[in-house]
Amino acid sequence: MIESTKGIVLSNMRYQESSLIAHVYTEKFGRRDYIIKGAYSKKNNKASFYLPLNILDLQVYEKGTPSLMMVKEVRIGIMLMSLRTNPQKSMILTFLSELLEKTLRSDEVGNQELYQFLEDSLIELDNINQNWNSFTLQFMLRLSHHLGIGIASAQMLLNETQSMAYIDEKLEECIEVLLQQPYTHDYKFPLAIRREIMDHLVKFYTMQLPNFGELTSLRILREMGESLRRSKSRNS
Repeated sequence: MIESTKGIVLSNMRYQESSLIAHVYTEKFGRRDYIIKGAYSKKNNKASFYLPLNILDLQVYEKGTPSLMMVKEVRIGIMLMSLRTNPQKSMILTFLSELLEKTLRSDEVGNQELYQFLEDSLIELDNINQNWNSFTLQFMLRLSHHLGIGIASAQMLLNETQSMAYIDEKLEECIEVLLQQPYTHDYKFPLAIRREIMDHLVKFYTMQLPNFGELTSLRILREMGESLRRSKSRNS
């Protein structure tokens, strides 16, 4: 059966000489895996549609079960300009892609609320002109509610992820700000605080989600941040 749906690309992998397999979170059907035959051929040239976290309008052959399926038609649904041209935002995309690949499993039914959260978050990141350093933290805090492991408060997160009874008041205050403020907030957190919060979030996800594993892109994200800071320091 041919169905129309919106979808967000989680990741892709080359398949054989000219095809690819795209992992997509769709609005109607949840996570689906599609094979795009001839995606890299000169005649077809569809590979660029399936860059991670592209938002697509799709016509797909839907079987009703999470097996490998095919796409009939595809076009870009919403163009996210700055996410492809800004190096820092591109690195955030890499992190988000890995995070979602690990957390969004195959579904038999879609979760429209989750899909809309993902789409809205990507649009907001695309539109933010400055102070996006805490975006990944807020995204993980909000995503947790859609995964059924919702982080309701800073105290809850810290009680789950640290062994000592004492909770750092400054750390708790910063997490509460992230929980309550929009992505476009004007708060600036010290690097050490942001890293500590991220470590708590990754530990929480690891504890709550089986086979979550290591986020390899986190190390790259941090290395790139260090490189950019050194560059700014030399130029100032």
